[in-house]
Amino acid sequence: MTALWKNIGLWLKLEQLVQTVRGCFALWWYATTHSHVLKIVPVNAVFHRQIFFTGVEAWGIVGIFGFLCGTLVITQTTSLVGGDSELTVKVLIWTVVREVGPLFAAIIIIARSSAAIASELALMKTRNEMTQLLWMGISPQDYLVVPRIFGVTLAVVALTIYFQVVAVGGGLAVSALFQNVSYLDQIGRFLNTVKLSEFVLVAFKGCLFGIAISTISCYNGMQAQPSVTEVPKVAIRAVLQSLLFVFTLDALIAYFNMAT
Repeated sequence: MTALWKNIGLWLKLEQLVQTVRGCFALWWYATTHSHVLKIVPVNAVFHRQIFFTGVEAWGIVGIFGFLCGTLVITQTTSLVGGDSELTVKVLIWTVVREVGPLFAAIIIIARSSAAIASELALMKTRNEMTQLLWMGISPQDYLVVPRIFGVTLAVVALTIYFQVVAVGGGLAVSALFQNVSYLDQIGRFLNTVKLSEFVLVAFKGCLFGIAISTISCYNGMQAQPSVTEVPKVAIRAVLQSLLFVFTLDALIAYFNMAT
């Protein structure tokens, strides 16, 4: 009997996950096909506010984490392999550029924005603000969801690139200091070693992560029941589901890269 209840619970969770994936995809498709609403002045204002909150206000903390990440990778690599400058640069590319950079940037965005977006939309639903928008002939999805999805996605791509620049620049500076080599020589080794496809993959990852984070956050906020107790629940679900999907996407991309 216990095993039966466990199987039922597992099935219900799987069904809920599938429903969430379908709902998020439908929401993303709606935003993609209604991107023209960004030309409307009030919607455009929401779009710019979202970019400011998700992107501009996070530059400081993202820069700190980027520098610390690059420094940590370099110090650990130097302690293990010594003063091999070329290997240090390669490790920096393998870890920061390919994997850690996009993933860390996405995690910071999730911590800052995912719960905030879900909570904000849930509160608006609790206060019947979405119903009032409908009474005024304004689509809540056009006014609330579309600018947030595009704003967060653009901010994640920009912050991912910014994280990479700070992490690589800081890491190369620390490696030049520890290994007693020229900083410009380290930059030259990095530029000669890194490939253009690496930056294309970074931008692609940032775009996918941004779409996943924004869509999941908006979906959970829009699905909240009109009750104040729903606000922390949707915030927690938005964060956990965003983390799950980001790590899953990263693992799938790594698998396809390894397969090809």
